[in-house]
Amino acid sequence: MYYPGRKATPQPGIQTCDCDSEMCGKPLNGFTLLLVATLSLIVAIYAPAAHGQANVQGTWQTVPAQMPINPIHTALLSNGKILVVSGSGNYPVQTTYYVGVWDPSTNTMTTQTQSWDMFCNGMIVLPDGRVFIMGGNLQYDPFFGWNRTSIYNPAAVSPKPNYVDMEDMAHGRWYPTSTVLGDGRVLIFSGLDEKGATNSQTEIYTVGAGWASPVMAPWTPPLYPRMHVLPNGKVFYSGSTTQSRIFDPVANTWSGVIATTIYGGTRTYGSSVLLPLNPPNYAPKVIIFGGGNPATATTEIIDLSVPTPAWSKGPAMSAPRRLCASWRKTKASTWRR
Repeated sequence: MYYPGRKATPQPGIQTCDCDSEMCGKPLNGFTLLLVATLSLIVAIYAPAAHGQANVQGTWQTVPAQMPINPIHTALLSNGKILVVSGSGNYPVQTTYYVGVWDPSTNTMTTQTQSWDMFCNGMIVLPDGRVFIMGGNLQYDPFFGWNRTSIYNPAAVSPKPNYVDMEDMAHGRWYPTSTVLGDGRVLIFSGLDEKGATNSQTEIYTVGAGWASPVMAPWTPPLYPRMHVLPNGKVFYSGSTTQSRIFDPVANTWSGVIATTIYGGTRTYGSSVLLPLNPPNYAPKVIIFGGGNPATATTEIIDLSVPTPAWSKGPAMSAPRRLCASWRKTKASTWRR
C-alpha cells in the first residue's frame, strides 16, 4: 500500500517455503494441496468486492431529497458515510452552526449543532479515520478566522461525544489548507487570522502532543493554497499563484521559487492534482487546471523528479472552468456502478 510522503519500499516476493528447511524443493503432498485450495476458496468468497474499476462505466444519479444543511465541507468516513460540515453555511444571519452525517446507502441525514462556526475551515482525515477540523469563521465580511480545532470520531458511542475540541492554533485561520504528512502529522498553512490578515505561518500538529511552534514563511500565500505531499516527504506548493515552492516539514524551511507557471496569472478557483505515482520510479507529477478571471481552459504539468522542474503545457479542457461556490441548499449526487 502507498502512503503519501513515504518512500516506496520494494516488497519481498512470496515464497512457498523456507529455503533453509528440509521441505524446500520437495513436491507438495495431497493434504497441503487441499489446504491451499480451501484457503483460496475462503479468500474468494469473503474478499470484499473491488471498487473504483477504471474499466467499469458508471452512471450519475441525482438524489431527490435536498440536503437540510449547506454541504460546505465533506469527508468520506471509514464506514462509508459522509461527514458534512456546514457551520453558518455562508449565511451571515445563521447563528446556529450545523454539522451532519449523510448515509448514501439509505439517503438519510442526521444533523447536530456545534458551539462555534466551522464554516471555511481546513479539514482532513487522520490516519486513524477520525476527521480533524481546523479553523473556521469568527466574523463575516470582513472575514476573520477562528484558531479553534475539533476532531470528529465516527466510532464514538453515546454518551461519549463524537466531536471533541482539541488544542487551539497560534492564530486564526479562515480558508486554510491542511495536509496529512507522510508520518501522520498534520500541516496547516494560510487562511485569514483573527484580525483578517493572511496567516503566513506554517503549523504542524501531532496527535497526542498538540501543535509545534509556528514557523513564518518568507512569502505571503493565497487562501486555500494547493499543497501536495511528495514521496520524499516534502510538500509541493502548486498555486494558485504563479511561483511554485517546496516546504520541508523536517527542517521547517521553504525553498526558493523552483518553477513559474506558463499561464502567468493567478489561477483563482482553479484545481491541482498529484498524478498517480507509477512504478518503476514513482515520479511525482502535478497537474493544475483552469481558474483565473475570466476562467481559462488551460492545464499545466510539472515533473518533480527531475533536477530542474518546469511547468509544461498540458491538454486543454473542453471549456474554461473555475470553482463555483454552493449556496443555501444543494441536491446531492451519488456515483453508482
